[in-house]
Order: sequence, then structure tokens, then C-alpha cells
Amino acid sequence: MKQVFKLIKAFIWEHKATYLVWLLLLGTQSLTLYLYDQTQAILGDTLLFSCLIIFSYTLVAFSRWQRKLKQLQLLQTNFSHELLPLSTSQAEMLYQQIAEELEQKLVAELEHSRLKKQEMLEDFGIWLHQVKTPVSALDLLIQAQGNDPKMRAELFKVNEYLQLMLNYLRQQLDNSDLVFEQVALDQVIKEVLKKYALFFAQKGLRVEFVDLDAKVTTDKKWLVFILEQLIFNAIKYTHTGTITFSFNGDHLVIKDTGIGIQAQDIPRVFDKGFTGYNGRQDQRASGLGLYLSQKVATKLGCKLELTSKVGQGTTVKVYFPKHYK
Repeated sequence: MKQVFKLIKAFIWEHKATYLVWLLLLGTQSLTLYLYDQTQAILGDTLLFSCLIIFSYTLVAFSRWQRKLKQLQLLQTNFSHELLPLSTSQAEMLYQQIAEELEQKLVAELEHSRLKKQEMLEDFGIWLHQVKTPVSALDLLIQAQGNDPKMRAELFKVNEYLQLMLNYLRQQLDNSDLVFEQVALDQVIKEVLKKYALFFAQKGLRVEFVDLDAKVTTDKKWLVFILEQLIFNAIKYTHTGTITFSFNGDHLVIKDTGIGIQAQDIPRVFDKGFTGYNGRQDQRASGLGLYLSQKVATKLGCKLELTSKVGQGTTVKVYFPKHYK
């Protein structure tokens, strides 16, 4: 009821000129009848008929005004030519033409932006392919010179950073190539761990699994990407100890015994380009890994949470869609 009165008040205020003219005419007519010494009955009937006419006008006009208002509110969220209300004046017709022209310009600009981004990704793909050629050559040279594990590890990092940049550009394109399916969590994690086996061996890190016999509905390719970033960070900042994976029924937990993150850095770890104290010590940190992980997680309907204490390690939780509100 309060909303109805609010609408009526807005309608009357918007049509105040009409009601002011009506009051002026009504007053003039009443004064004229009074000056000509007409009977009270005639004056009363005049007032009654005049009020009846303005009341009927208000009912019809308010109904049309309210209908037009609803159409305009729909246009706020979903612009469509079919939703445009009928023009009742030349000014409204011009406003609609301006809105349509602006919408066409916006669509053209968005399409131009999309094509430019697509072109940028394609150019970067060519560049990535060209860079990977000497990287592959370096890999062969390392194998020929004794297959030094430290050199292989550094070369692996080069590949990882190249892939990270490619995924960053893909995110900028806002691709909707998601394929949701049920995946076994333990198998996906083991697949990622196998990729980083060399680093676990170099540092002597242990891996523990706790209640990982679970299946989640997600996009496997992008879940692997998130896990790669989280696990690579855990390896990078853990010099000794264990990385533990567990699933307690509502979320995946990745816990390490690394150097931890300073308290003032924790609220910003998912910000774009933020590296924090640890990142400043490691000059190669890009500040994109956790940022992209959070963006991808949002697209998957997931949520990432991070807690950490300096010297005690870091814990990251990955909540899946059906497990949080």
C-alpha cells in the first residue's frame, strides 16, 4: 500500500501542470458563477462534474503511466526495441530514437572491443608458439648436457609462466567454454601433482591425502588450472615439510607447512598484480596466479578462502557451488 501511495504521489507531481490548470479553471468557473449570483445547487453540480471528470482522467492516465513505467524499468536490465513504450509526444519519440542510436553504437563498440581482444589472443598465441620453439630447443640441450634437474626446473617454470599469461588473456576475453561434469577430486589432484613431481623431489616435500574420495561437479580444465596455481604456490613457499589435501564433505582444503603470509597481506592476496612481502622477496612473482584463480572460481560458481600464519604455513579452501550459499 505504501508503494501505491508513493506511485500516486509521483504521478501527481509529474502531472502537476495539468492539475494546476484544472484548479485554476475550476476556481475561475466557481468565481464566475458566484459573481452572477447563481444558486448553490448549480455551483455544487459544477464542482461535482468537474471533480468527476478529473478523477476519471486520473484513473486512465495513471494506469497508462504505470504501465509505461514498468516497461521502462524492464528496459533498464534488458534493452529491447519491443519493450519500448508507445510515444505519446514528439519529445518521447526523439528520446527513443536517441536511445536506439546509442544502443546501436554500444553494440558496435562492444563487438569492436571483442574482435580486438580476439586478435590480441591470436597474436599472443603465435608469439607463444614462437617462444616455445627455443624453449623446446633448450630442453634438448639440457638433456644432451646431463639433464641437470635445476635447469629442467627453471625451464619448467618458464613454460608455466607462459601458460599463465595465456590463461590471463583468455580470461580477459570472458570465454564461456565451460563444460560441467562430475570429476573425481583425488584423480584431478594426482594429475596435477604428477606435473610438479620434480619440485617435490628437489625439496623433499611430502604429500598427504585425507578423505579425498569425493566427486564434484565442475569444469575439469579450469579446476586443473586453479589447482595448478594453488599447488605451485604451496611448493614455491614451502621449503620443508608436507602439503596436505583433504575434503571434509563441503570443501577441498590445501594446507602447507611453508613460510606463511603476513597478516596485512592476506586481505589482498586475490587482488590483481598484488605480490605482498613474499612476492617482493621472489622477484619473479607476477601477482596473477591467485587473482586468476579467484576469477575462474567465480565463473565455476566456486569460492576461494585463504588463511595463513607466518612460519606456520598457509591453508586454502575451495568451496564448490552446492556447498555454500
